[in-house]
Amino acid sequence: MLAFTLAGVLLVVSSTRQILAQNAWLRHTHVVLDELTQDAARVERIDYQMQLFQATKQESSYRSVLLNAVGLQTSAVRLQQLVQDNPSQLRHCAELLPAVDRLSRELDAARQTGAVPETGLRDVRRVINGMQAEEGALLELRRNETQNSVWRPTMWGAADLGFSMVVWAVLFATLIRDARRRREFEERLSRANGSLATTVEALGLRVSEAMLLKHARDELQLCVTAQEAYDCTARHIAQLIPGSSGAVLLMNNSRSMLLTAATWREPVGLLDGFEADACCGLRTGRPRWRKLGESEIHCAHFLGTAPENYLCIPLAALGETMGIVYLMLPDAAVEEATVQRLPLLTELVELAAMTIAGLNLRSKLENQSIRDGLTNLFNRHFLEIALEREVQRSTRSGAPLAVLMLDVDYFKSFNDLFGHEAGDVVLRSLAGCLQSSVRAEDIVCRYGGEEFVILLPEITPAMAADAAERLREQVAAMRVEFRGEPLRQISISVGLCTYPDGASDAVELLRRADRALYQAKHAGRNQVHVAVEV
Repeated sequence: MLAFTLAGVLLVVSSTRQILAQNAWLRHTHVVLDELTQDAARVERIDYQMQLFQATKQESSYRSVLLNAVGLQTSAVRLQQLVQDNPSQLRHCAELLPAVDRLSRELDAARQTGAVPETGLRDVRRVINGMQAEEGALLELRRNETQNSVWRPTMWGAADLGFSMVVWAVLFATLIRDARRRREFEERLSRANGSLATTVEALGLRVSEAMLLKHARDELQLCVTAQEAYDCTARHIAQLIPGSSGAVLLMNNSRSMLLTAATWREPVGLLDGFEADACCGLRTGRPRWRKLGESEIHCAHFLGTAPENYLCIPLAALGETMGIVYLMLPDAAVEEATVQRLPLLTELVELAAMTIAGLNLRSKLENQSIRDGLTNLFNRHFLEIALEREVQRSTRSGAPLAVLMLDVDYFKSFNDLFGHEAGDVVLRSLAGCLQSSVRAEDIVCRYGGEEFVILLPEITPAMAADAAERLREQVAAMRVEFRGEPLRQISISVGLCTYPDGASDAVELLRRADRALYQAKHAGRNQVHVAVEV
């Protein structure tokens, strides 16, 4: 009896120690995964800030790159200390440290060249992703071992208790003290098992949340337009806060209104567009949670009765507020989930704001490279690309292509009589008239000075000539004022050439349209001249 009891106690104690040891390993694995997740975030911030430095040449972006690079080096050394018990991860660390050093050297050189060190970033990402995958697999293995170990002491304790109950019937007076102690020990063991199960569940939840944030970051990096980023943000917030509904709202160009860019689960009562001052969170510049007992003042961006519980988080990056993320929380369960995951939600919104700001900056820079600054029409560089493309498309489809080259008659007199500002007003007015008078598929470009070129795809020569004549008449009907005084009537001369009847390639097409324009001006101006077919 005594030997059996001692053996049972020793087995339970041994199992408990094993469970506690496995719990310690689980926490150690989670520490390693947290460190790797932070390293991955640092690499992404280095990549983003280097792209921003490449586009804007701002020193603050480069300083941020250096700070993250130093953090990456420090973390790599910490990782090497953390994985001393894992030979495979030590080998990964042996690859990571040189890769981080190479990346640091490339970043130092990038300050002069402005180039993003794609090779160094790719090498560091590869090693970190490999370590994350291996550590994740190790976490899953240790979690399974821990779960299996939880049940063994309980089963052995139950068997031992059953056997002891039989003996207690005979030796009750002698063993009553041992039975009391055993019950107390089993209670402690049960509490330990419950605490361990809660810890394992919490660790699993944190891993799943970290993976959700990683997937959101990866998908945001794949977005090539701002609308894709809006939809991606809405989709991942819906996954992070189940049961919520909401929207991503962006400011318009005048920054006076917010308009809905993306939604999830149809937020009830939210206006599709409203003034910027209607949102309390936007006015304060920080996240604002409206709920009973804490913040009673409602935002003014609702149709009808406002919901009782909602959250507004500003979308801000690069020192600029772009809009808000709105969440409606319909019940206590959704509110509790939001409270627990608010740091992750805030980080996801910040990541989305940085992505949207970067896409907007890239779109602005691309637009500046193909647009004329005075008229906002396409410039000559874009014309050369578009003309070659349209000629190739016309060759494949067999549909004709027409080119109109036009020039403002006696344009110099506007500058001589009224100054160059008047000439700019004439050019802008003419650009607006041309843009509003052509089809949606037609391309209007400023060729240079007072000369403009219009590409008319899929149009017959006769229809192109009619379109040119209508343009000439509409320009002649324009009335332009400068500083409150009407300017003289504006007229244009137009040269027309079509492909393939009038030219054999893009260069000849443009040259013959230019020649036709010269003949129109030579013949007395304010007329359309069609190039003779070859």
